[in-house]
Amino acid sequence: MRKTVLVPVLKTLCDAHIARDGSEQEATDTLTLGPRTWDLCTEHAATFGRYLVDALGVPEGAPAEPEPVAVVEPVPVTEPSPVVESECDAEDVSEAVAEPEPMPSVMLAGEVPGYDWESARDAVRNAGYEVVGRADDSTVLLILGEGGGRNATKLRDASERGIPCMDVRSPGRFKSAVLAGEFVGGDPLPAPAKVDRSGMSDRERNRVIRAWARENGWPNLPVQGRVPMQVRHAYELAHQDATEGKAAAA
Repeated sequence: MRKTVLVPVLKTLCDAHIARDGSEQEATDTLTLGPRTWDLCTEHAATFGRYLVDALGVPEGAPAEPEPVAVVEPVPVTEPSPVVESECDAEDVSEAVAEPEPMPSVMLAGEVPGYDWESARDAVRNAGYEVVGRADDSTVLLILGEGGGRNATKLRDASERGIPCMDVRSPGRFKSAVLAGEFVGGDPLPAPAKVDRSGMSDRERNRVIRAWARENGWPNLPVQGRVPMQVRHAYELAHQDATEGKAAAA
């Protein structure tokens, strides 16, 4: 027959824990200084041991205290949340990739007073327009200069497409539009000028006849108005004779 006997076990407590807050922590080491002895747990034994080493140094022959090993806890990696594209985002993307609207274009017919061709074209471009030779869907204005009535193609394009006309034959009209940064139509569209075999319009031909007549017997011919029939006939005869002489010489 077995008999169970209970034997009391003595437990040594840390004096430092009892002195600090009255808690009970089992002692594992003993600190002895002369006639006095203290029972200490592992934590307080290491703490008081460092105090003595700092004050007195390490005793000869004592093993070096191992460096504490830092324990690095792994940082949890969070998975990225899935991106759900909303309908609004999809619409924004579609708008971003949409093609830009074409730049409005302008036709230039004739010469602008006070500007050469390159300067007039650059002024129109700096105002935000393209310069085209034939009208297309982006053409918004026809700028009419001196001699522009001879360009029947551009006048016909403007008439068929309903493109407004801006008449800049009067001095300063084009410059004012450039300074204002805005070209506005609204002027009447002229009919294409009739051009003879020499390539001159009626207006240019009359100017040439008047200049010839003043040098050949009609010094008082008025600058404006209808050119008299006898003057026209004399001009044609003179130039007809010159043409026939050149042909005979050839």
